[in-house]
Amino acid sequence: MGQSLQPEPSGERSGGRKLAEMAEEGSELERGLHAIVGSFYRYAEGPPGAKVLDQEAFQTLLSNELSHQLTNPEDQKAALDMFKMVDANNDQKISFDEYWDLIVEICRVIRRRHYNE
Repeated sequence: MGQSLQPEPSGERSGGRKLAEMAEEGSELERGLHAIVGSFYRYAEGPPGAKVLDQEAFQTLLSNELSHQLTNPEDQKAALDMFKMVDANNDQKISFDEYWDLIVEICRVIRRRHYNE
């Protein structure tokens, strides 16, 4: 039926399939989720299991991946403010969990702007 949401044993990814193969399969939503997660790991640095975005990597991610969402200087300033907002532990780095909080906020903005809510 679909892939299980249960965590897989360390080192295994859906029976050995490559991430690229998994990201190309499934519904639009599933591909979108893979894109969100993949974007973080494309820019994050550090050891496996502890990858983070520093402020420079975060700005690069925003300019490369969200350029259509950040089209004016006010949006760019807001993005920097978001870094501070989602950096919950104030370590000047964004973990995946903190990044996910940012994605939630961006989705809320998209909903308000494009779906009249």
